[in-house]
Amino acid sequence: MELGTVGSGLDVAAIVKALVDADVAPKNNSLNRRETGLQAELSGVGALTSALSTLDSSLAGLKTGTAFESLSITAPASADIVQTGTPVEGNYSLSISALATSQVLASSGFASATTAVGTGTLTVLIGNPTYSSGTSGAYSGFTADATKTISITIDSSNNTVTGIRDAINASSAGITASLVVDGDLTRLLFTSDETGKDIAMSIVVDDDDLDDSNNSGLSQLAYNVSSGSFVGNLSEPRASQDASFSLNGLDLTNSSNVISGLVEGLDFTLKSVTTGADTVTVQRDSVAVEANVLACVDAYNVYQTTLSSLMDYTDTAGVLSGDSTARRIQSAIRSAATGAVSIVGNTFSSLADVGITADRYGVLSLSSTDFQAALASSSDDMKEFFSGSTITQNLTDNTDSNGLADSLTTIIDTYINSSTGMLGSRETQIEDSIRDIADDRADVITRMAKLEERYTRQFTAMDTLVSRLQGTSDFLSNQMDALKAAANR
Repeated sequence: MELGTVGSGLDVAAIVKALVDADVAPKNNSLNRRETGLQAELSGVGALTSALSTLDSSLAGLKTGTAFESLSITAPASADIVQTGTPVEGNYSLSISALATSQVLASSGFASATTAVGTGTLTVLIGNPTYSSGTSGAYSGFTADATKTISITIDSSNNTVTGIRDAINASSAGITASLVVDGDLTRLLFTSDETGKDIAMSIVVDDDDLDDSNNSGLSQLAYNVSSGSFVGNLSEPRASQDASFSLNGLDLTNSSNVISGLVEGLDFTLKSVTTGADTVTVQRDSVAVEANVLACVDAYNVYQTTLSSLMDYTDTAGVLSGDSTARRIQSAIRSAATGAVSIVGNTFSSLADVGITADRYGVLSLSSTDFQAALASSSDDMKEFFSGSTITQNLTDNTDSNGLADSLTTIIDTYINSSTGMLGSRETQIEDSIRDIADDRADVITRMAKLEERYTRQFTAMDTLVSRLQGTSDFLSNQMDALKAAANR
């Protein structure tokens, strides 16, 4: 039997629901409004933190000074040049008379690539040769590098010309083997992986035919000196040599064509011999420097626009409108960005001096013409204006904290530092408040259940009472009807 269907005839379930909803609706509405506000505030604080983090990142190169070290390097076709540090600006004259080469050894011709050569062991040694003729040809001595000695077994599985090539290349012998077609014949070519006149190959053979020096079997690949006797069954098409070149008239040599730090902060790779002197020009890349500063200006404007939107106090007020922390951030950063920078002896003291101005809304703009003029007039002063003075501490050059970028990053860190930043703490507080709302919602649900239980109990009792009264009324009506009928008889 359903509640309200016997006595009162009322829809008690609907009444109970309406009473419960009326009781808890104000609390739910209040929680909803509070949660919506907190979520919006959390989103706003997150957007501000993100904008400040981007601005902080854009300041990194200005703070350290690396943003002003971009260089333009004009290199000739005879050399590749890579900047690895901070080279001195200027012109360098480069003449290359010889490139560094690696030694090449060649076998006699074989009928085909599948011709069987012989079996045994090839021992490849890398080291310093002494030539009988002084510069190439037969060895009179050979000092091997024991750490680079490799022995390779040649058996029936790899004793062909192709098999020997593959066996050598699969090893860590420090040489590269290749096949060269010479008319109707195929020759093995061995090229050392290293260049320089002090690096060469020696190939010692332990031939299974028991003769390690004749021009038969595996000993056809012998090229070594032992006990003062030279075995040269390979030819030497090219001896190894150093690179020979001059830089600004100074004659130099190097075992490799790749020369790290030939000029401080520059790596050279020599590519071709020159017929005269080529010019290498190293100069400041003013376009790149401007781009680095402009990136910071753009990041500042994004921050400024974000904060202005969040602090908007019009009819569609921003979520941080009237917020004291937002006001402090706005005041501190604007003051640091547009205020005076005092560095003794520096030409520049404000952003306006380097071509950067702010409009009445705090948005910055950079005049390329004015910036380039300031950079050309004193690039060192501009670097110091942003990054601070250079001081030497423990034999290391560092910048102090009196540059514009230093001041800004110090302020920004106050707010976005992951462990101590005020905005991080603010986000944590908001998240805690949102979790508290979830707890309050759980309390409301508990209250709803109790109210529903109480109202249901009360209306059940009422319905039962009404049912009893209705029964009594029916009995009395029946009695009265009976009396009337008796009286009429």
